[in-house]
Amino acid sequence: MSETQDPKAAADAETPGPRIAFERLRERTDELELIFSGLVAFALLALPSVLFERWLQSEVHVDGGGWMVLIMGFLFVSGLSYLLGTLFVLHLAIRGYWVGLIGLRASFPRGIRWDDVSSMGPIARAFYRERLPDLMQAIENADRAASVLFALATLAAVMLLWSGLLAAAIVGLGTALGWLLGDVEGIALSFFTGVYALTLLMALSIWLLDAVLARRHPALQQRGWLLRTVRFLLQAFGAIFPQRILQPVQLTLQSNLSARVFHPFIFGVMALAPMLGVLHLMAASEIALLRGYIGIEGEALKRGLRSAHYEDQRGHHDRMLRLPMIPSDRIQEAWLRVFLPHLPQRDNPLLRERCEALDPGRADAAAAAPDCVRALWTASLDGQPVALAAFLPAERRDLGLRGLQGYVPMQGLSAGRHDLHLVWNAGGGEEGRTREREFHIPFWLSPGFELALEPAKAPEESAPVAAEAAPAPEPAASPAQ
Repeated sequence: MSETQDPKAAADAETPGPRIAFERLRERTDELELIFSGLVAFALLALPSVLFERWLQSEVHVDGGGWMVLIMGFLFVSGLSYLLGTLFVLHLAIRGYWVGLIGLRASFPRGIRWDDVSSMGPIARAFYRERLPDLMQAIENADRAASVLFALATLAAVMLLWSGLLAAAIVGLGTALGWLLGDVEGIALSFFTGVYALTLLMALSIWLLDAVLARRHPALQQRGWLLRTVRFLLQAFGAIFPQRILQPVQLTLQSNLSARVFHPFIFGVMALAPMLGVLHLMAASEIALLRGYIGIEGEALKRGLRSAHYEDQRGHHDRMLRLPMIPSDRIQEAWLRVFLPHLPQRDNPLLRERCEALDPGRADAAAAAPDCVRALWTASLDGQPVALAAFLPAERRDLGLRGLQGYVPMQGLSAGRHDLHLVWNAGGGEEGRTREREFHIPFWLSPGFELALEPAKAPEESAPVAAEAAPAPEPAASPAQ
């Protein structure tokens, strides 16, 4: 180093600069945003349907904490996919508008030539010139709006994904505690509620102690107890959420955007994503979200014909309706096959409460357990009780379900309509998951034949018979007579 060299300049020369110049990055940001949005926007909108199929195949086989993890994961991820897909499509639209403005600027550098707008008078011309931006300002506004929307969408995505993973971990830990203490579902739900409430309480305490109390009373900022409490809460909150990832984006947006924009957007996204997942489930289970039926709703429909009860009529919208089933609404065989689905999330709590045969220490547990499942159901055909003792445990892979299956004799029944009435947990009340549930399944017995007309006879055979049967015509009377 020469003696005349400035020490500060030498230190700056030795200090490594950024690996990539910011201006170079900024020139490519618009391209990267367009590529990313174009790749993921429509894929995200298609993802919920794939997730729904996987969730539908899995959730019917689990209960307790496992079921809670699956339903929460589906609601969060599917809702987030819908939301982010919509935001990225909107981002593409804004970027497309921005590209169009740049093209206009390149083709017409002068922008709007107000004097050449022949359809506009002087008053309207003055009005719009005061309010409308020029092309350069419009380009800058569109560019800024697209970049801010992209950053907000990615921030919301990271926050929701992390929240979903955190919720799944909490439920999993609660489920493990439940297995150890003997109350899987209750302890898992209580543990999740407690941790969630504690997290909200920590965030609220930080806001009250620091943003409200310390800001309004500056003298309190030097109090040791307040400083230690707030810093402890901040460290604990930082251990839950990845602040090194979230805070640079969040604080930059929060400090440069209006509070009326940032906070409603973030909290709205957090609340709307699970609601979109719920809406997806409702749309999958209902024939239509918007209905205008009168007289064919509610109890009237439950006592009528529902395709979900008949295996040969079940369609796309019946997959979530795990109801008792028979083969068809027309039965021709001598035995009626009846399938009663077993739903762990609904049935297991009652079985654990009522069935001593489920004790793994019992030698006859495997043989006695099906009797407990049968005891949950009662059945009658045309008002006459149907015994379920002969119903066997069944695995129906064509339906993706397990349950009880049996055969009800049709001998001695007349052809025509009959009604199968099934009740799950009779006397279980009218509310809650273990409430009494009734199922009415009408069907028509047509034992191997249809009533038809007698076969028609050949013309050459029927003509002589008709001639013989017909009386001979009387001679016509003459005009004189």
